[in-house]
Amino acid sequence: MSLRRNADFRRLLCACAFSLTGDWFAFVALSGFVYHHTGSAGWTALLFAINSLPGVLLFPLIGPMTDRFDRRRLRVACDLGAVVPVIGLLVAFHAGSVAAALGCLAVLSVLAAVSGPIPETALPNLVAARDLPLAQTLIGSLYSAGLLVGAGLGGVVTAAWGTSATLLVDAASFVVSALLVARIERPLSSAVATGRLRVRADAAELWRFLRSTPVASALLWLTAGLRLSYGMVGLLPLFALDRFHTGDAGTGALYLAQGLGAVLGPFAGRLLAGHSHRRRLYVAGAALAVFGLGYLLLAHSTGLGQGMAAAVLGHVGVGACAILALNGLQLTTPDHLRGRVMVLVFSLSAGLQGVSTLAVAPMAATVGTTGTTLLLGAFAVAYAIGWSVVVSVTGPPRGRGRRLTGLPTC
Repeated sequence: MSLRRNADFRRLLCACAFSLTGDWFAFVALSGFVYHHTGSAGWTALLFAINSLPGVLLFPLIGPMTDRFDRRRLRVACDLGAVVPVIGLLVAFHAGSVAAALGCLAVLSVLAAVSGPIPETALPNLVAARDLPLAQTLIGSLYSAGLLVGAGLGGVVTAAWGTSATLLVDAASFVVSALLVARIERPLSSAVATGRLRVRADAAELWRFLRSTPVASALLWLTAGLRLSYGMVGLLPLFALDRFHTGDAGTGALYLAQGLGAVLGPFAGRLLAGHSHRRRLYVAGAALAVFGLGYLLLAHSTGLGQGMAAAVLGHVGVGACAILALNGLQLTTPDHLRGRVMVLVFSLSAGLQGVSTLAVAPMAATVGTTGTTLLLGAFAVAYAIGWSVVVSVTGPPRGRGRRLTGLPTC
């Protein structure tokens, strides 16, 4: 019903779907190209760092840009601008230049870091407050669905027609996304676009808001706990190969289970939380505990079927926790600050998830795959319990108001 009666939301949702699917098309082709020309898994892993670092490093600039510039024009400019480095990838592939391909990926990553938070930032301006949880659930589920569909189709298209066809599909997805966003009629911001960046003053304003709005602080701390635990997801292939002895097919099955759980999680979280702000906080905290519980069960699984069930359960918790926290921040934050808060969430998630992923390798070498999974799973459960206790003691808000108040800084 939200899609049928709200054309602007429908355009934004479709734009995100096209863009995210196209991103995975290009990433699949690029991964194969780099590995083929270097023969090194380390170079392939470098792609993930280049893909995520710009959002972390450029956070002080991207946040104010999202609040000070016209969000529609900014998103359209980023989408159309992304066509240029995609064409650069075509040239790099034909020239066999890994360095040029990585440079094009870096440009694409910067543009994605600028445009990525805009949908979440603008969503409260496009849908009614009562529809916002469902709308954010739909937008959030696209990230997992884009991985499932984009990576899968990208591999098929690359195998059937080559990398050039894959990159052309990616370029076309950016053009379609730009056209859809350009047709959105409602303003993506209720604040006046000044076009001027005041990095220090904008950062100070964001800090004052977080200190004076404890619910926002609490939700950021919850996001931090989720991402610090997330490194254990990188151990899924080791369970398939060393524990279940199912080879690459088992790895694919576990990643499929991960994606399925991540798609179902936002909808399960919304169903349990309803429209109660108080319940949303409790369900979000419980979802982090479910993530840890799923991986504790995975550590004790003896077969692929049990492992897949545990992965689905764990990532239902991930999807529910991430989307409920994001939705709570949307409701809490005024429009003129929402861009900075959303960019902070994205940057915090990328940075802490990277730290967690890097920590997993030495931990696995020391205590083994099972021991590392048990430690991080227990950490997620303990963090969720501690966070929920603090929220309960300090008194979560009641009612259905648009603004959430009443919690001291967590």
